[in-house]
Amino acid sequence: MIRDAAFERGTAEMDPRARLELHLHREMHAGEVLLTGNGTMALEIAIRTAQIRVGGSPAVALPAFTCFDVATAAVAAEPRVLLYDLDPETLAPDLDSLEDVLRRGGRVVVVSPLFGVPPEWDELRQLTDAYGAVVVEDAAQGVGASWRTRALGSLGDLSVMSFGRGKGWTGGEGGAVLSRGSGETWWDDLQLPAPSKARELRVLASLLGQVVFGCSELYWVPASLPFLQLGRTVYRPPEELRGLSRLAAAVLLRARTDALEAAEGRRRIGDLYRAQLASAPSVRHIRFASGAMPGLIRYPLLLHGGFEGLPSPALARRLGMEASYPGTLLDVLPLRPFLDDPSPALPGAEELARRLVTLPTHDQVSPEEVQEVIALLQDCGPVRGAPEIDRPRRGPRPIRLVGGDRNGSRPETGRRPERHVPLAREESTRETPGKMPGRSLPRTPGS
Repeated sequence: MIRDAAFERGTAEMDPRARLELHLHREMHAGEVLLTGNGTMALEIAIRTAQIRVGGSPAVALPAFTCFDVATAAVAAEPRVLLYDLDPETLAPDLDSLEDVLRRGGRVVVVSPLFGVPPEWDELRQLTDAYGAVVVEDAAQGVGASWRTRALGSLGDLSVMSFGRGKGWTGGEGGAVLSRGSGETWWDDLQLPAPSKARELRVLASLLGQVVFGCSELYWVPASLPFLQLGRTVYRPPEELRGLSRLAAAVLLRARTDALEAAEGRRRIGDLYRAQLASAPSVRHIRFASGAMPGLIRYPLLLHGGFEGLPSPALARRLGMEASYPGTLLDVLPLRPFLDDPSPALPGAEELARRLVTLPTHDQVSPEEVQEVIALLQDCGPVRGAPEIDRPRRGPRPIRLVGGDRNGSRPETGRRPERHVPLAREESTRETPGKMPGRSLPRTPGS
């Protein structure tokens, strides 16, 4: 497939990027499509576009527990930020927390379906529509997932896709912003630079590495190289915006059918985990909403004592089990100057940071390894003294229609942090954050 895609990249036929745009137009019901160098760049552009549609300087509501690249995109877009909590039982937005954020001026809402688990989208939209908010659907982990037969990536006012490693549908790198409705897009006058030949070669190397080292027997080779940071969640500073490479687009077009078939395989593995761990004393399964078909990039569950409470964390890592994100977005120092509320109550997000563990579902995991994962979790008893995770299920919520100004004034956020800043949990020798250097955005001549 990679060889054929590389050949296609060099032919004089229609640019594979244009063909990929047409595919996303049709499959994702998108009015406009912009292909980007990665999903983080796509999310930055989507946030900027959503702010334009709302008007003024609206606050942006972010999920408190998600990939740290969401914080990177927000830092690049420089909005006022409000964090909302998640429900640990469903991984979906805690609607009470989200409504509180909307009341305080959040008019752009980023929703990230973790591991391809769709939230109860109809209820979510009822709430956001009542406040006139623009919803940015961060479907970076949503390949193969759907809500009431509509694919994740086709639901938001703006949607974001990611084609990086481990996303289920990969071209080595890349992302896309999908726009719906008649609203203006921030990228109307934006001319993203085409990747250089060196970048194309880097994409090729990444794809070959995934083919060679993707199997369980050889994954330890790249995992042992610390500069790759595989299996680690770290904050990465914003990059200059760029477009998608031709090679990545060609690979994505050829891999689409395989990606959807792989999602079916992930669901079968997820069903096996769910059935055989139904009575495991340490395990609480995530509850999927009625009408949701999860993509399960990985299989998430809540574990008493978290990952380190396993009998053998080393064996768990060898089998492909992982702790989820190590903290909330409140732990990301570069995001803090943008927060309207520096100390929000986030009990659900904090619980997920402590207890969420994910299991492998990819097509390289063998049936024997799946059974070893199940056996390890069945042997793991509850941690003595650990409180039960027992949250009442909410029924339908009354939605209050509100009036007033859709916008909020942007407060002074003080000095901006430098790009290379560690997480709060890491040691830092810097006493005060410096001023963020301006980003030079590529634009068409004359703009």
